[in-house]
Amino acid sequence: MVDAGTAPDPDNATTGVAVRTAQTLVFLLSIAYLSIPASRVLTTQPVPQAGLALLALIGVALLQFRHTWHGLRAQPPLTWSWTLLLQAILSYAPAPLAGDAWLGVPSFLAASLLITLRAPLSYVAYLGVVAAEIPFALLVHEDPSDIAYATLGVALTGAVVFGFVKMATLVWEVHRLRATLAHRAVDVERLRFARDLHDVLGHQLCAIALKGELASAVLRTRPETAEREIAELIGLAREAHRDIREVVAGYRTVSLAGEMTGVTSVLTSAGIRCEVDTVPLETLPPETATGLAFALREGATNVLRHSTARHCAITLRAQDEGLRLRIVNDGVPPGPFHGGGNGLEGLRERLHELDGHLNAGPVGAGSFELVVYVPSPVTEAAMVEATR
Repeated sequence: MVDAGTAPDPDNATTGVAVRTAQTLVFLLSIAYLSIPASRVLTTQPVPQAGLALLALIGVALLQFRHTWHGLRAQPPLTWSWTLLLQAILSYAPAPLAGDAWLGVPSFLAASLLITLRAPLSYVAYLGVVAAEIPFALLVHEDPSDIAYATLGVALTGAVVFGFVKMATLVWEVHRLRATLAHRAVDVERLRFARDLHDVLGHQLCAIALKGELASAVLRTRPETAEREIAELIGLAREAHRDIREVVAGYRTVSLAGEMTGVTSVLTSAGIRCEVDTVPLETLPPETATGLAFALREGATNVLRHSTARHCAITLRAQDEGLRLRIVNDGVPPGPFHGGGNGLEGLRERLHELDGHLNAGPVGAGSFELVVYVPSPVTEAAMVEATR
């Protein structure tokens, strides 16, 4: 029946401050409230009775601190049933010795019940203590206003002490959630970096290797062609270096028009005939263009790495208040398709951020199709108008 939630870490600096602050507030509050019956007992009762009442008050205070201490850590004491019973006895039994000075003491029992027991039992027990204050107050008071004041005091004091304890546990929970969100943010950033790194280097290293192979093949027979390929290779290497720095800096943007030109050049250099049919690329929003540029890059990389293509068709058209990119190539070896590797998975994640999606798989005999859809505020009518 005990609310044994996850315990806060007292070694955590921020959590430790919150817990210690709540402990101090509860301690000071308890001392302040307990000093009232203590002073009244000392001034109104004979020494023997006052001494026994003070001993009972000390017991109530120690038990209250024990329950509060474990409540702040969401770790109920192992002997909670016995300590609650003992506090209940000390909250009512000394009343004949102290008189009306003892009427506020059950408020700490109400707080301990709220702290220690689970809801809804804790609320029922709390209301029971508050209700019991009425007949308890009738023993020494006849004025209804005095009885109401004593009952309201028990209810408010118990709720305030419990509120301080709850405040500390909620503060700890907030800090725990913040730490969890921080770890998740780090994980997301790691995935983003890995995805961007794959998207950037996967295509560009493949293109660099292709340019190197072409230059090597024609180095002796056609030195002018080899020189041109080497120059393009150097340009790709410099571009890869610049892109890596941008990825590390976290400011990765890709020009769709530039990517279209680069992809067409690389595929053509590899002996692949390209057919390109696109909307005006300058009319596209930056985020949409960047997502499509990465999709185009991933599609071209797959054509180069996973096929012996001789023909590739690239189509970008408006469709259903969005844009549809379709890349189809031949030269795909026979065999089952297993959904793609890290490249397509990273592309799916990137498109998900844009509320887009992709489909990829074999079509017909020896052909492969990659279809990407990205919602875009640029409608088909706007694109038609842009071409006029």
